[in-house]
Amino acid sequence: MARSAPQAQARPLAIALEHGDSVTLVAVSGDALTANVRPGMTATAARAMLPNLALAPLDTAAEDAALDSVAAAMTRFTPRVFIHAPQTVLLDITGCERAAGGEDALVAGVTASLERLGYTVMIGLGENPTVAYTLALGRGRTLRELPVRALRLEASDLDFLAALGISSVGALLDLPLETLPARFSATLLTRLRELRGDAVEEFTPWRAPEILNERLDFVDPTDRRDSLIFALRRIAVALDERLSALASGALSLSVTLRAHEGAPVNFEMALSRPTRDSRSLTALITGRFETVDTGERWFDGLEVRVPSHGSLVAHQRDLFGDFDPAREQSFVELLDELVGRLGADAVSRAEPTADPRPELSFTWRPFTAPPATTAQREPALRPPVVFEPHEVAVDCDEAGKPTGWRDGKRASKLAAISGPERIHFGWWSGDDAERDYFLVEDENGARWWLMRRADRWFIVGSF
Repeated sequence: MARSAPQAQARPLAIALEHGDSVTLVAVSGDALTANVRPGMTATAARAMLPNLALAPLDTAAEDAALDSVAAAMTRFTPRVFIHAPQTVLLDITGCERAAGGEDALVAGVTASLERLGYTVMIGLGENPTVAYTLALGRGRTLRELPVRALRLEASDLDFLAALGISSVGALLDLPLETLPARFSATLLTRLRELRGDAVEEFTPWRAPEILNERLDFVDPTDRRDSLIFALRRIAVALDERLSALASGALSLSVTLRAHEGAPVNFEMALSRPTRDSRSLTALITGRFETVDTGERWFDGLEVRVPSHGSLVAHQRDLFGDFDPAREQSFVELLDELVGRLGADAVSRAEPTADPRPELSFTWRPFTAPPATTAQREPALRPPVVFEPHEVAVDCDEAGKPTGWRDGKRASKLAAISGPERIHFGWWSGDDAERDYFLVEDENGARWWLMRRADRWFIVGSF
């Protein structure tokens, strides 16, 4: 974040994660560390020590993308790159050190490359992945001198080792392996075997994403839209074949019409879920193409790319329900077509928020946008229909529960089904500071959602 927003460097920075009503720091900048602000602290405690601390929410998607970019940069040194989220990249440099002029030269090249990208680097070089990982966490010390926490052990193991007075990796390695199983977790035993080379620690291999691309060149330039649509259909069939071979579906499409003279015509599309069926792809692309103004230009050919694609998940047939795969697929295709024709911001979905107030319990987000990270709360019973509060007169029993209501000339007896559900806010919220919600049923069998605010009652929803 400091690299992408230089102005952020003027203030200490921390990355924070929400847990219900609390906010915890998961990473802090160097100047925040100098002020004794540490990961794991609450935001309130951190700002008590450092009032000008800037907070930014944890974005796991951005973290993954950043780690992918680092892994991609490392492929210049070796084709075998592995990742361990959120911040570790492992390189198998066997045989590659000769091309770089030796191990020291290769390590220097890796360090310089990452520092140019703006990262602080901790590097370890070892005969197996676990040794290299441990040395990197040890910041330059020898393996036997490293603290045991560099082995990435469970908290219970670290506490037990501290009670035994074992603080270094060397002291732990000196213990007979056969005496450990009764005292420690399987993680510690596995890590020691990996450290000694008796087992190999597995990490996720990084592979560059494959960008599918299909291109069609015309014998002669054309300005006929029917010819362009025919060519787009041919490309959709070719993409269907390639995606089928990968057992994958397109998540986005990028189309380029190469003009005979002048700038090309480009448009992009985001899909709601992986799609590879040629008919669906054709409908999406041609539907979007109908909204594109090509002017009076002639075109030499066209190209369709699939910048991102994902695995297709097979749906199991519902044995007892009335699940209709064709109807669901039609709905998905309709959504994608609307997004393609109207734009990503024109098709929205309702997404729950962490705000307990019913009128603020959801927000509208573009249908193709990823879900926002919100604090989790216990779900409460909500009616399917929520409307503008309508004030009514309500009679209550001694416990304060509604027993009847009057709305103009209409009067009904009520049976309280559940409630009250208390929603409370700070004094700054004014009249909204405190509310009680009741789910009630009237004498006609209709169920309603009642809200009490101070001494006033409102109908706010129906079931």
